[in-house]
Amino acid sequence: MNQQIRFLYSSFTALLLSVSSLMAEASDKPAVLYLYGDVSAHGKVPSGNEKPFHQMRLNDEGRRGMSQFKEAIEEVGFDIREAYDAETTLDTKTLAPLSVLILGSNQRRFTPEERAAVEQWVKDGGGIIAWSDSAFGGHFRHVGVDNPTGRISNNDITEPFGMYFMTDNGAGNYLVTEYEKDHFLNRSDKDGGLAFRGEGVSPVRVSAPATMLAKLQHGGLGGGLRLNKVDGKYDPDRDAALAIAEVGKGRAIGVFDRNLFWNAGEGTRLSHNDNREFTQRLVLWAAGRDGEQNVLQETNNDKKGLHNIPPKIEVSHQLAADGSYVDLEAIVKDDDQDGREPEIEWRMGKDQEGATFENNNPRAAKVRVFLEKPGTYSFQAFVRDGDYTLRKWLKVDVPTKKMQ
Repeated sequence: MNQQIRFLYSSFTALLLSVSSLMAEASDKPAVLYLYGDVSAHGKVPSGNEKPFHQMRLNDEGRRGMSQFKEAIEEVGFDIREAYDAETTLDTKTLAPLSVLILGSNQRRFTPEERAAVEQWVKDGGGIIAWSDSAFGGHFRHVGVDNPTGRISNNDITEPFGMYFMTDNGAGNYLVTEYEKDHFLNRSDKDGGLAFRGEGVSPVRVSAPATMLAKLQHGGLGGGLRLNKVDGKYDPDRDAALAIAEVGKGRAIGVFDRNLFWNAGEGTRLSHNDNREFTQRLVLWAAGRDGEQNVLQETNNDKKGLHNIPPKIEVSHQLAADGSYVDLEAIVKDDDQDGREPEIEWRMGKDQEGATFENNNPRAAKVRVFLEKPGTYSFQAFVRDGDYTLRKWLKVDVPTKKMQ
């Protein structure tokens, strides 16, 4: 009996040591806190009995979820957790254990005391990352692209670091490939070392101590180099796609869009261009761990024997009852396992006067096109998948009686 007791005691002790070791290992990882908010499509904060709109939660595996973002951050050695902004106070107790704070889909107005606490925490070595979008105030079809909810929440915290988020410009898609200087965030190559992409942009106006690392640039994707009309004239020397600041021992980052971080959704996503690596570099730099040895090397799919095959495309449309707009939809079926994500762009046929893409965004599987007059309109779904380029046409007839 004594021998059995000793065996059980020994086994239990070994188990405790194993659990303790795992807990110690987890506690050694730098902590990241991701704040999310709660708004309805109609702009109600919190959403209450309505459905939450674009919360971008870390465990959400849906198109607008952030599960792949979470995985990317964990891959480079961080422990990332989320918290609801309305239930979180940014004070010394909350901030002290953190290496990085991310302002995700937040709407809450932060107090002057919280602002001061975050500023001191950054000076002491903390790192903050922020982005904005009109969607953080609700669906733009209901609350407008001009709504200031998300950016005002951000600016409560980011202004001491010289970063002021502008209003969503609703101007389409942007690809950033050129930087002001060599930096860890661009692989130390300012001329195309790393490309990241956004859609529906909230530029960051910089002032000291912040500097512009990348200007607003359309990169051939058609995004307009402009501000929302409520913000006045675009200033190419101050209105950034990517802003950075080093304040005391800490660092701050402002990024012009949120779409590049989510699983899928409109315009862009984590798998497009270098968005995933860019995400990892953002958190590493904010945490002061900006050594190339901390960045994962890209996997060569060809060495794994994974091959790209062309996707299949199906297109359809739904014309509004009064003919004022048409919804176009492309279903792209990509069954290969090469890790490539097909990219889609809708194009109009020649001489298509009176047709305008909603939000100047033709780069999504489902888009809306406003039509000003009767006639026959032609549209092309243009799909890129690695080395493959595929096209699918459809026509839309708008009778005169529809417009009456």
